[in-house]
Amino acid sequence: MGMSQELLRRKRVLTGLVVALVVGVIACLGFAFDFLHTAQQRSTDFLFQAANLYQSAEPEDTVVIVGIDEQSLEELGHLLSWPRSYHAQLIDILADAEARAIVFDILFAEPAPGDDLLAAAISGANNVILPVIYRPDEGNFSGTPPLAPSNDVIRPLEMFAGAASGLGHAGVTPDADGVVRRLTLVVPGTENHEPALSLAAAAGYLRRPQEIEAPLDGKVPFAGRMIPVNARGEMLFNYLASPQGAGGIVSFPTVSFCDVLNQEVDPAFFQDKVVLIGATASGMGDTFLTPMGVMKSGVELHAIALHTILEANFLQPVPPAITIMLVIVLALVCGVAVLHFRVLMAALVTVLLVAAYFLSAFFLFDRGMVLNMTYPPLAIAGAFVGVNLYQVISERSEKRVITETFGRYLSPQVVEKILDSLRSGDLELGGSEHDVTVAFADVRGFTSISEKTPPAALVTALNTYLSAVIDAVMEQGGMVNKFGGDSVMAVWNAPVASPEHALLAIKAAMNAQNAVSAVRMDNRSLAGMEFG
Repeated sequence: MGMSQELLRRKRVLTGLVVALVVGVIACLGFAFDFLHTAQQRSTDFLFQAANLYQSAEPEDTVVIVGIDEQSLEELGHLLSWPRSYHAQLIDILADAEARAIVFDILFAEPAPGDDLLAAAISGANNVILPVIYRPDEGNFSGTPPLAPSNDVIRPLEMFAGAASGLGHAGVTPDADGVVRRLTLVVPGTENHEPALSLAAAAGYLRRPQEIEAPLDGKVPFAGRMIPVNARGEMLFNYLASPQGAGGIVSFPTVSFCDVLNQEVDPAFFQDKVVLIGATASGMGDTFLTPMGVMKSGVELHAIALHTILEANFLQPVPPAITIMLVIVLALVCGVAVLHFRVLMAALVTVLLVAAYFLSAFFLFDRGMVLNMTYPPLAIAGAFVGVNLYQVISERSEKRVITETFGRYLSPQVVEKILDSLRSGDLELGGSEHDVTVAFADVRGFTSISEKTPPAALVTALNTYLSAVIDAVMEQGGMVNKFGGDSVMAVWNAPVASPEHALLAIKAAMNAQNAVSAVRMDNRSLAGMEFG
């Protein structure tokens, strides 16, 4: 019994681990084929939201925003009606203030009054960076369309582009759920690998050439930095300030366009800074949803990307191989816990395992590594449910086998006792001592009866009478211990405790005699038998 029980336990453990492994493999397939794309994106957003709960940031002073806000629109009119002389005057003021780089998030693609003044100001400043707009490539792609080189591109007028110190694409493409998480750092396939506006601004600030190298092994080399990008050349926005300084959502000093134009801002405010000029008024339609659930203007997003590059505060998802390994290991660990502990303790271990994973994710996120927030926790939960279901099905199957095997001869209480002993591992060789009452019943004169009765009729009669005796024993909580041809032995007070075991045995004996008499009266064709 002990050996078979150990083999059964080992088989259950091995099968349970196989179930956990299968759950892990299913989660890995989901990860490989990106079945839960939206859930994965939103779960990663939670890292930004959680980090922002316990951190606060001081404004970043390397980057300054000149916003075309409601005040500017009220004083100067609608943006499309502005003469280019306004922008030329702004450039002159910023150049005199010794701004390191002047970056426009405004596209000058159509002729307008004052173009000559603007071109002269751009040429004179020699540090103005202008945007170009690429339309997303929507062909043969499901999800968020990437930026790609095409003829469908909008560039500034040649008089401006030729005078500018650099150009960069200003495209900001939200994901399918409307949240901006990535920036195409380098438009793939272009001859000169045209950079994002923020990358061009960083090159201008660091006084580096505007020629950007192509991505190599998932990284873009730039000014001693290796910027991690995905296969589509996209960099993750890091909306948080550098962990070495203040945390929280990074913010930037912002002044009104008209205040600068009216020279109401101290020139020292711009000295040696990157100045980004763009629309911040809410009615301009240039606002985007961020993972923290707050709206940011396009120029602010360029500033955030610029800050990420200058601070080298990059975010990089862990390699897929590590995610797959974590999924498999965590599923197996959870499976072992479920197999080893009872349900409540296993549930507690599962919760602690998920909590430990989340804490590890927060810790690594602060250091630029982004763990997958969907599939490893899903594998833990799936392993808990799957192995528990296997345990329930396995126990029910074992119970059914034991019940079918012993149920004919043992009372339900005794069968349950055996099952409990199997579940708890207490059913071992050696036994235990109990005060018991034993009842024996055998057929009187069986030898003489067997000589006079055909074998088939004898077996039928014996089975019928013994069934009546067994029923009487089980009705009184006894256990049929063994058979001896024409006899049966029953025990009370073991393995199930029976305080009045002697009385129950006597009642069973009396009921058995009455039952045998009733069988004999109801079945005249049976061979007559009496029990003693």
